Amino acid sequence: MDRARPVERWPINHPRRAHRNATRRGPGWLCVLVVILAAASARPQRAAAYDPPPPATYTDPDYDAVARRTDAGGMAPYNTNPRHLVDFHSLTLGRWRPEDPQVDRFVGDYFPNGRYASVEIVLGGLHNPPGDTDPGHFMPLAYGDNPVYGFVELDVDNDNDTGGEVEAPQYRYPANIARFGGLPEGDAFEHRIAKSADAFDGDFQTMPYVERQGEEFHLALLGGQFDASGVDVVAGDADLKFEAGEIWNITGTWFHRAHGFEPYSLASGGCVPGEYDPECVLRFAHDIATDTTTITLVFPLNNAAAADLTGENPQPNNHDASDQASVLEALQDLNTSATLVFELNIQDPQALLILDWKDHSPGDSLQPANWRPTVLLGVPYSEPGHGFVWTDVWPNVLRGDVDGDDGVNAADGHEIEDYIEDHDEEDGVKDERVTIPLFPANFCSRDVNQDGVVDAFDRALVSTVGDVDQDGDVDLADFALLQACLGWTAGGEALPCGLLDLDADGAVGPRDFTWWRNVMEGPEEH
Repeated sequence: MDRARPVERWPINHPRRAHRNATRRGPGWLCVLVVILAAASARPQRAAAYDPPPPATYTDPDYDAVARRTDAGGMAPYNTNPRHLVDFHSLTLGRWRPEDPQVDRFVGDYFPNGRYASVEIVLGGLHNPPGDTDPGHFMPLAYGDNPVYGFVELDVDNDNDTGGEVEAPQYRYPANIARFGGLPEGDAFEHRIAKSADAFDGDFQTMPYVERQGEEFHLALLGGQFDASGVDVVAGDADLKFEAGEIWNITGTWFHRAHGFEPYSLASGGCVPGEYDPECVLRFAHDIATDTTTITLVFPLNNAAAADLTGENPQPNNHDASDQASVLEALQDLNTSATLVFELNIQDPQALLILDWKDHSPGDSLQPANWRPTVLLGVPYSEPGHGFVWTDVWPNVLRGDVDGDDGVNAADGHEIEDYIEDHDEEDGVKDERVTIPLFPANFCSRDVNQDGVVDAFDRALVSTVGDVDQDGDVDLADFALLQACLGWTAGGEALPCGLLDLDADGAVGPRDFTWWRNVMEGPEEH
């Protein structure tokens, strides 16, 4: 029996609730559609000019989850238990070969010529599928007490200028990474990272270009992507509460093409015209021995692989996400649609997100190991209307690298000093500190510890993590200070103990000790 398709529900006031008619395709598209489609279908797909790469794994330090509020006023309730915070451990991207796609797509191995993309996320602890956070259906704990929310964004063509999220960029990595104590390095993030909430001005053409993060696809860990009828309990007691040792396969609309393409795309079969959000299966699996939760997507790279999942004959690429769907079909739609945008000379600034795809060969973007990912994960508030508390990210940032260029150095300290000098008296008092208005809904990249104030403490944090005596290294002298500071809580004198509040929870405790030990014993950056 066919299952009713769930409606995609976004957080309160999310602009996708009222997709603007002004961005829809006009009748002029039909004038050249037949010609363009014919030309595109005749265009051969060029194979990648390199050997298939092995799967790529991106790792993040354990125990580095911190709570970054986003609610106005910072008073909305949420579960503050450290075990509740989503702690991202790793992401693996590669080509996958199932042993029997019709029986279980998740049983198989990574294989250079596999016809499926595998996206595998590992989290520390027990984390369950997200419940709905729509105000009218607010049940974030519907499937367990520790739900995970957020986005894994994938730039499949390594082109920063194609793809993005225009209507709600404030929920993505470029909009929130500055809350984690620094800015990411690299050309992919230049002029695209929000340093404060002022970046969300709704203007596509103003810097920073937070709407242009370059993603072609994203995995949306949001409530409303599925309903209970889509849950297949592979291991567990079938009470619809995800518990230790359980494995669920969940059918829903988890995997989306970038929404910034939609006004110019020929795609159909989605929730709105131009959207490509096919049904797919996401596996949640908790391992008791390692106390980790693995979230896995196995998705067809081409329609032949999609056909293998059901035993059908492959369908031709038809721009339709509601039948056989694949990465290649979604990218060929971009190629065809971008050619049409060019031929019609569409001048809408947002069309830049798709335009370069007229020169891209979709076949060159079918190596998941070469896709560029970003990860933003978090937990829900306990009341509707507040969005999410973000807890972990990838790529990580160096604490104190407030300019995002060459690591943590004197230039970062000078930027904080200059910011304080320029804004000190905005609150009517000259006290060498700047209070961030509307914190934490608003934020500031110079507020390294994200306490809502830019002050000398943030300047002191421009140093090696764990270097409490600030002598340039992390050693036993710092350990002695750590022992003396255990039990410290925020308030009063912040230095030196405040430098050891590594999880930014307002106290120095066991989690800070674990994090400090990882810094001293290994090369990983936090």
